Amino acid sequence: MAVFYDSHCHMMNLSHPNLTVMIKRTFREAMPRVLVKLFENVSALPLVLKLVLWLLLFLPLLFLLTLVVLIGLIVLLFLIISPTRAALVGKFKKKVANIMNLLAVMETDIGDCLIQLEEELRNKFETKGGLTLYGDSGEEQVYDKIVMTPLIMDFGLKNYQNSNSPYKIRWKPVVAQIEDLCLGIRDYYRHREAYIKSASSPIPPLFEIHPFMGVNTQNYQLKSFPPADGLTSFLEDLLNKNFSGFENDSTPEMRLRKLSDCDWSTFNGNIESLGSYHFAGIKVYPPLGFNPWPEKTDGYMNNKEMEMEREKVHYLYEFCISHNIPLTAHCSSGGFLVDKKYRDFASPAKWEKVLQQKQFEQLRLNLAHFGGVERDDWRDQVAELVLNYANVYTDISYQGVDRKIYGKLKLFFDSKGADRQRLMEKIIFGSDFMINLQDITTYGTYLQYFAETQAFTLEEKELLCNRNAMRYLYLA
Repeated sequence: MAVFYDSHCHMMNLSHPNLTVMIKRTFREAMPRVLVKLFENVSALPLVLKLVLWLLLFLPLLFLLTLVVLIGLIVLLFLIISPTRAALVGKFKKKVANIMNLLAVMETDIGDCLIQLEEELRNKFETKGGLTLYGDSGEEQVYDKIVMTPLIMDFGLKNYQNSNSPYKIRWKPVVAQIEDLCLGIRDYYRHREAYIKSASSPIPPLFEIHPFMGVNTQNYQLKSFPPADGLTSFLEDLLNKNFSGFENDSTPEMRLRKLSDCDWSTFNGNIESLGSYHFAGIKVYPPLGFNPWPEKTDGYMNNKEMEMEREKVHYLYEFCISHNIPLTAHCSSGGFLVDKKYRDFASPAKWEKVLQQKQFEQLRLNLAHFGGVERDDWRDQVAELVLNYANVYTDISYQGVDRKIYGKLKLFFDSKGADRQRLMEKIIFGSDFMINLQDITTYGTYLQYFAETQAFTLEEKELLCNRNAMRYLYLA
């Protein structure tokens, strides 16, 4: 049986993320980058300079200039240049349609969403017998199983004081997200046969699902630093409950068997019944406040607060290494940024400081998004870390919403010369579904772009979607 791995995806409903952040991000990215950069530069100035700049340059001419520009744009775009008008309107309609599509998917029950994804893929690839990848010379590889690793994001407590809205988003308990996801996985296995039928015999599930636990150490304490009131969640308890069995996996084959034997269809709805092998790894998300390497310059109130947070990430990394737990970290400048002081936490430079520590150099780490399509400097840094550390990988999730990106990635890999093959053996395929629906219509379309690209050979595609993923996940 050939298995395709989507090592970076999400299964959420509308109650899980901060939708206001998502919508702001979507329309921010639709703005011209020059304006975004200008606003960022101005925002970084001290308050006094902002006021001086406003008084000297903007205030006297603001109203007149705005009026003239608006009238000019309206006349130019809507009365004179009809192709431009049509293109702008079309782009706006497409962006709105993508957002509505994303919201519709997030409003759907997670179990039914998974069933609909299987229906879509079976309809798209049924003549081939499964998801089919094509080589640059016409050869094919058919995959009749897809392993998905939905990444739970611990949204935790928000800096809601910064919001101007009358009603604030004050917390997003990760427990509720875990319950919803696990019930969705259960219902997928329980109810899919009612929708996916065969004239001959029942079709086995297309998806094998192994979620990643979302962890934000900010939202936990260590038992060595309990709060005075004693009301908290301990990081040690969370990790031991969900991953203690991993320590006994002497081989990747043993881990693979135990994960595959996990029967989600019997889940009783109580997360207390979950244990080892219900989760395949851990997801951390720096833009939500997880700091890979806490330092004095990161805005902590005092040294004790910084040292306590440093001890927590130490414990997390040591536990992951001793139990061979894969850790996926958001590593691009985009995403759900809830506070500007977290902006640099996702930087590969932060992770380099972690990996430079002798006791953490074997950390099984996926620096997700390959630095992001807009950050060539981050991509270069990620590539260096991938090449320098045996267990560091990166995925190309979200980037495949554009067919052209694979050609650009090929040029980047080709530029590495003698290191090209070593780098190709550390790249993992990921879709970033359902977040990627902001820029693409369906999951099947995303997979099709990867399947059909001529930028990679069939063997290279097999590396990205199978062999590399299995090594990262400690399954091979």
